[in-house]
Amino acid sequence: MVILAVIVASVLLLGLIVWTGTKMVAHPDPDAVSVGGAMGAGLGVFDPGAARAREDIDDQKNQTEVVPSPDEGDDPVWKVDLRRGTVKIPRPPR
Repeated sequence: MVILAVIVASVLLLGLIVWTGTKMVAHPDPDAVSVGGAMGAGLGVFDPGAARAREDIDDQKNQTEVVPSPDEGDDPVWKVDLRRGTVKIPRPPR
């Protein structure tokens, strides 16, 4: 009798998992990030190389380009005239 109860409970649990997965695929919820995060953590355990590669790709997407800040003595080289709509760029002597 106990074996029958375990089998019925297992079948019901499996049915619930299949129904939930089908519902998630058919009608994705944009706010359901936690499920993907939990599955991603599980995938990181079974395939750590792919998980590290995914993290590196995500880090590269969020990476910004480093631009040097101007010094106090740096004057703009271009002369911009907003009234005439012209820009004069001095050429270096040859």
